[in-house]
Amino acid sequence: MELRFHTFVTLALAALMTSGCSLRLFGRNDPPPPPAPLTVAPAGTVTGSALPPPDAAGAATGTTAEAPTGLAALDPSANAAPAPAAATSNELGRTDLLGGWTMAAAGESCQLFMTLTTWAGGYRASTRGCTNASLQGISAWNIEAGQVQLFNDAGSTIARLYPTSKSQLDGQSTGGGPVTLTR
Repeated sequence: MELRFHTFVTLALAALMTSGCSLRLFGRNDPPPPPAPLTVAPAGTVTGSALPPPDAAGAATGTTAEAPTGLAALDPSANAAPAPAAATSNELGRTDLLGGWTMAAAGESCQLFMTLTTWAGGYRASTRGCTNASLQGISAWNIEAGQVQLFNDAGSTIARLYPTSKSQLDGQSTGGGPVTLTR
């Protein structure tokens, strides 16, 4: 008899569940209450005006920029002086020097390769096809005070070069001979 009662209860619960009965009868599917309304805060006044066109020649014509207003006045970088222009158009950065160059020095022409791998005295450099022992020993390079310096493994300077264009550097070896790098 007990077995029949448990079987009956199990079948009744299964029938109740499959008949589409939900927990709504027990109050669990009620929607959540709406959020409380927000209070309106005063936003102030908004003003607008057209921006003047950018004028790269403004400094050359003697015009000056107006002092910033509004949110720009709160930005410390807005009040900073503009960055000075580059001294010459021939200044090169580290990434401008990367890759292969043709080096003419000591009466020969060979290849110089520059990378940004850190190395003694600066960044890694290597040569190919050079017969001069001094040029074969170039293993590093660096830029200091606008000049490109080439170093050997011992950290001694082999040559100092200055950019004459984006694709050419001219200078001297420590022995006094001319050195030219071209692309």
